[in-house]
Amino acid sequence: MAGIGFELKKLFRGKGLFSNIKAYIYSVIVSLGPFILATVMIVAIQVLLVFTDQPFKEKELFIATVIYAFIFAQIITSGFTMVITRFVSDMLYSRRPEQVLPSLYGIIMLVTPIAAVASILFLWPSPLPPAIKLVSYLLFMEIVITYLMMVYLTALKDYIKIVKAFSWGVGLTIAISYIFLRFTGLNTVLGMIMAMNAGFLIIISLLHSYLKSFFNTAPRKAPRKYFYFLTYFDRYYSLFFMSFFYTLGLYIHNFLFWSSSLGITVSSTYVYAPTYDVPSFYAFLSVMPSMVVFVVSLETSFYEKYRSYYSLITGKGNFADIENARKNMSWVLWSEIRNVMELQIFFSLVFIVAGFYLLPAMGISALSFDIFMILSLGAYCNIILLVIILVLLYFEDRRGALFISSTFIITNSLFTAGTIYMGERAYGFGFFIAAFLSLIIALIELRSYLRNIHYHTFCGQPVIQKELTGPFRKLTHMLYRHQDK
Repeated sequence: MAGIGFELKKLFRGKGLFSNIKAYIYSVIVSLGPFILATVMIVAIQVLLVFTDQPFKEKELFIATVIYAFIFAQIITSGFTMVITRFVSDMLYSRRPEQVLPSLYGIIMLVTPIAAVASILFLWPSPLPPAIKLVSYLLFMEIVITYLMMVYLTALKDYIKIVKAFSWGVGLTIAISYIFLRFTGLNTVLGMIMAMNAGFLIIISLLHSYLKSFFNTAPRKAPRKYFYFLTYFDRYYSLFFMSFFYTLGLYIHNFLFWSSSLGITVSSTYVYAPTYDVPSFYAFLSVMPSMVVFVVSLETSFYEKYRSYYSLITGKGNFADIENARKNMSWVLWSEIRNVMELQIFFSLVFIVAGFYLLPAMGISALSFDIFMILSLGAYCNIILLVIILVLLYFEDRRGALFISSTFIITNSLFTAGTIYMGERAYGFGFFIAAFLSLIIALIELRSYLRNIHYHTFCGQPVIQKELTGPFRKLTHMLYRHQDK
């Protein structure tokens, strides 16, 4: 979370309830911004579609297009955003902010062609009208860029600007959608996606303007190394695969149900399983509070003990002080994890009880409600699993985090396939069991690492520091050889 910690600690140092509220709002923006944006946009447009009495097939095609764009944009960008997060954090820590903005352009130039090829291969054989395929493609590419830019927003610090950018985008989308529906004869799906494209274009433009003014600190004649971040893929390739496996694991159970008897096809293009996907969406809504609270606790209470422990090591503290710092750090960490677990179990139970009364009224079937209850428990295990993974990354235990995410995607695939074979009574248990087992493994890994943290700290470093070589470093050297002194 490059930069958010400094802002949160400054906000929490302020006195009064208002400072705490500002800190939590900032955490919500930087950790859940795209999700909140997507939810507000989709819900608002759905209300407009119902209000204007649009055909069901048109509404179904629009929702399928948007869902595919968000899901696969997140999957494609997940590995890259994790590596670029590390790069941005290191550049800020080493006081080289002039390298940050070029890396934004570089990562966009790297990822967008990959996303473009994937999108074209998917949409090309589709029987959808060319205009709808074009605007769907543009929407997907804009969401990809937004996900990449979210990495840099954590360092922006001015959360008011972030709120304004998202608010302008959402407001513009809703306004254009209303105009298209009420005053034009434009195709419904085409008009709604065009409205979302306009909204995301505003968001991207505003965020780019803010980022450019914040990071554009390099001298005019300084060389712009747009792909200098590529060297991090040699050293931190495990971060890429860890994030990619975890993100793909979040959706692999949905993909398997798409290919089951529950799957339906929309316009001979999109396949999804509403009986399973709808309760899955509601189940994951219940875990949003935990992510916000954890970001706050990680960057405030825990970070102080974390910094104290490593400061004693680098500052030549004696062993007794270092051991006491380790114990204090471990105690605070486990306390914060326990607080998140207690908070989340409360919200999960509240969502389950609320779902018992609200979901049937919304037309959800009995089978979907049963799936919702099981997936809510699975989402609980999954969010705590994510918390443990992030903590392990704090301690540079990248191998442990990669092993856990690999375990999650493999077990989720196997158990979900098994529950599909077993029938309706088992639906949802595949994801729950996979998340639960992965969480147990993650807790064991964290406990073991903390017990042996002295060994990892003192003995895990190379005796002789060698310059890391790899294909990406060699490529970067070739690209900027003429700029190096």
